[in-house]
Amino acid sequence: MRMPVRGFTLIELLVVITIIGLIAGVVAPRFINLGDKLTVKNQLQEVRQRVNGLPLLALRNGTQLRIGAKGAPLDLPDGWRVLAKTPVIYQSNGSCLGGEIEIWQGDSKRDSISLQAPLCQWRS
Repeated sequence: MRMPVRGFTLIELLVVITIIGLIAGVVAPRFINLGDKLTVKNQLQEVRQRVNGLPLLALRNGTQLRIGAKGAPLDLPDGWRVLAKTPVIYQSNGSCLGGEIEIWQGDSKRDSISLQAPLCQWRS
């Protein structure tokens, strides 16, 4: 009596390989862009933390700080800027007068934030 041969045919293997290739072609580009998106998200979070730290920086240094049209006295990630059309002033006691700031990455405006006196915290 002859035993049946177990295994897959060449056609079955080619079909499975083709399906795996199609799935990889659809999914792979999303993973490639994921790293860039995470980098931008992390940098934006860092900018937020720096802006929220301005009252403490003004208090610790005992000086008035200002976010204006030329930027802010912050050490930001490369290519990032924080600007204000009307200056946002942080008093030497750590209080802030409030205002609107814009967050830029290169030539792209990422966000507009309203800072409310007296704490001027950027809330997400």
